[in-house]
This record gives sequence, C-alpha cells and structure tokens, in this order.
Amino acid sequence: MDSPDRTPLPTPPLFKTRMASGLVILIPLVITVAVIRFFFDFMSGILLPIIDPAFADWPGIARAALSLVILLVFMYFLGALATNIVGRRVLSLGESLVLRLPFVKVVYSVSKQVVAAFQGQGSKAFKSVVFVEFPHPGVRSIGFETSRVTREDGSMWSTVFVPTTPNPTTGFLQFVPQASLEQTSYTVEEGIKMVMSLGVLFPE
Repeated sequence: MDSPDRTPLPTPPLFKTRMASGLVILIPLVITVAVIRFFFDFMSGILLPIIDPAFADWPGIARAALSLVILLVFMYFLGALATNIVGRRVLSLGESLVLRLPFVKVVYSVSKQVVAAFQGQGSKAFKSVVFVEFPHPGVRSIGFETSRVTREDGSMWSTVFVPTTPNPTTGFLQFVPQASLEQTSYTVEEGIKMVMSLGVLFPE
C-alpha cells in the first residue's frame, strides 16, 4: 500500500532564514507599538482624572480615547492660537505670569529651551557623535556632544549626553575634557540608529 502523501518539512537552513526574516519584521513593529502605547498612556492619563467622574459608566478604553482626543484638540487649539497675532500676545502675557513664579519659572524655561533645541534637525541639538570613556576606564560609550565651554584655567570641556539603549530619550549627562573625547564621522541620525538597534546598525 502506498504511503500517504506528506508535505516535507522545511530544511533547517530554510527554517532559520524564515525565522530571522520574521524577527526582522516583528521587532520594529513591537518597538513602534510600545512607543505609541507609551504616548497614548501618557497623554490619556493627563485628562482621565478629570473626565472619569462624568463618564464613569464608559469602558476604560473609551474614556482613554476620549481624553486623548480632547488633549489633541487642545494642542491644536494652542497651535492655532500661537500663529495668530492676538493669540501670541495672550500666550506671551500668560508666559510672563508663569515666569514670575519662583520655582515654576525654572522648570518652564528649561523645558522650553530643551524642546526648542530638539525641534527641527537633530544636528541643531547635537554638535557631534563621540565616544566617551563611560561607565568606567577602558570602556567606550557612544555619546552626543551638546555644548562646549571654556573653564577658568583655559581648558576646553564638553557636555556629552550618553543615551541608554534602546531608548535614547533617557541617559546620562557627562562633563568631559574635550581632549578626552574620541570624535567620530558619524551623523546624528547614524548615532541614534546605532543606539536604538543595540549596535546592529553600525555605520561603515
């Protein structure tokens, strides 16, 4: 009696290739979903305590979506207000009042400067991509040089942001002698890609 027709299993090399291809597709999707979820939870959490009493009988996801929509509409309204002459005057008046508060003015002014620095191209916020001796001697970490200062003794020092992997929005701020930095020819975009890819996307 003839044996039943069976589909042959993939050979091990083909199996590894398909698994690797699936992993390449899956990882960016997972990272993208995680980032979107983080911002969704962050923004919806701002208004949830306010709208919860009025919409307590709504499902949790519906209340979160409503709070997100309200926040986005509010952001759009602020943007439209900022582009209007009268709106700019109103915002300027409100900002002057905020800057009179002792502690709030420091937090507000610093936050505004940081946002302005990162607005537009990354090269405006970062001067160069460098290697810095961190976290201990003999080890090099990738960093972004943000500014340069001259100390009283005439020596040049740099402030360097050393990001964490794979989330480059957090990290460590180092104050390093400029002579101790190892300059690279990498662009800021290449440096960020290297950090987020765990070093897989290393520039040639």
